Amino acid sequence: MTARVAEVANTPAHPDEVSRAHHALRRAIMHGELRAGDPLSQVELARQLGVSRGPLREALRILQREGFIQQESQHRARVAAFSDEDLDELYAMRISLESLAIGIAVPRMSEEHLRRLDQLLQEMDDKASTGDVEQWECPHEEFHRALVHPSGPRIERELALLSDHATRYRMAFVSWNPLEWQAGTSEQHRTIAEAVKSRDASAASRTLAAHLGRTALVVLSIASPTYEPVRIRRALAAACSS
Repeated sequence: MTARVAEVANTPAHPDEVSRAHHALRRAIMHGELRAGDPLSQVELARQLGVSRGPLREALRILQREGFIQQESQHRARVAAFSDEDLDELYAMRISLESLAIGIAVPRMSEEHLRRLDQLLQEMDDKASTGDVEQWECPHEEFHRALVHPSGPRIERELALLSDHATRYRMAFVSWNPLEWQAGTSEQHRTIAEAVKSRDASAASRTLAAHLGRTALVVLSIASPTYEPVRIRRALAAACSS
């Protein structure tokens, strides 16, 4: 684990040891600093993160429940492995739930919320030119969260988790820099935002589903070119036919 992960753990936004350790490890897993299948040493992690063993174990239990790590025994754990089936299921769930959520959220959005979408689009454009993947990911993640707020706290929590797992796959398999990735998705994001600002919930649902589907198929084509994503295609068909 890099020194950067320990730096994340020491940020003042996460004063509690469990929260700091959980946040740092989750971000490290999402962004590939801890890779799929890597063994996790509690002693080493506690030392690098500057936390005691008790809070670290609790953070690992949370990560296990969230699906980011696999516990092998009481004292041994590994970063969760990647699989074609998991990627197919993950994006099918995200397409289905996120397209539902944006349809619920659109009629409830305030004018201030709509202006925030434009701000985030501009931030993505600005960050893409830096060449820093994580700099671009921050407004990108916030943009997708903003699209589904306020659909409901339970829906939004579930989507945040699915989005983080999706980020992990994208960061692992898509080697393009933010400028290249943004160039391919910028127009899609703007089309979704325009449907939202037009208060067309159905169009917003369809365009968001199509965007997520295209992303999923790009990632899968790199991760496993011969795999047939039955779940993703069914989710897309259902979401885009409404």
